[in-house]
Amino acid sequence: MYQEERLLKILKYLKQHQSMSVTDICTQFEVSRDTARRDIVRLVQEGVVVRTHGGLALPELQKKILSYQDRLIDESETKKRIGKLGAKLIQDHETVILDVSTTVQFVAEQISAKNITVVTHSIDNVATLSNREDLQIYVLGGYLNVKHRLLYGSSIIDKLSEIRADKAFIGAAAIRSDGLYYPFEEDARVKREMARRSDQVIVVADHTKFIGKSFYRLDFDHVDILITNREIPSEIREVLDQKNITVIECEEENE
Repeated sequence: MYQEERLLKILKYLKQHQSMSVTDICTQFEVSRDTARRDIVRLVQEGVVVRTHGGLALPELQKKILSYQDRLIDESETKKRIGKLGAKLIQDHETVILDVSTTVQFVAEQISAKNITVVTHSIDNVATLSNREDLQIYVLGGYLNVKHRLLYGSSIIDKLSEIRADKAFIGAAAIRSDGLYYPFEEDARVKREMARRSDQVIVVADHTKFIGKSFYRLDFDHVDILITNREIPSEIREVLDQKNITVIECEEENE
């Protein structure tokens, strides 16, 4: 049995049982423990499972993570208005890091600044900006995650460490009173490095992120500006004020 076929069967098993051990993989597919571990590493790298002690799991939260295209459609008009405000912050000749995020993609679509350099690992950001002859695009290379429309791997962070940007635009899976949250550890690490390599960090997130939950945290100390579409919950707003984070609220469509 080829690895791809085995991986699909592992995912099918996880959807029914939520978790699977190395021993289970060895027994069901008649493979060695080394092969089972390689399968686990591959699935973790693809961002579709989390590693556990002795195996892997499909967390309950994972069921709630929509594909990139589904998230792009969800609340799209709101995200477009947020993206427009973000795009206005970009000045001519700046270097800008654009995260993989449906809301950040709307920033990319509405950039009017000239002669800028864009750094990204988002396939869709590259496609959006590829017809602009007045800007440069630096693609952070790595492995392709088709579902989430991004490039990933250790090389992303290595390349980011060599860059200095004027601004970084990042998204969030959830925003709580103690910071931004993301479903995957590598995603949080990449965003942390983006923030470290930028003079100003702008978070773009709609109101649904304030009621969400996720796993890996990025502290508010990395954030300078938050652009959203509704009044922020008081417990979060209090923390943002304490940390001198500027909040920009876009107008609702009916206002």
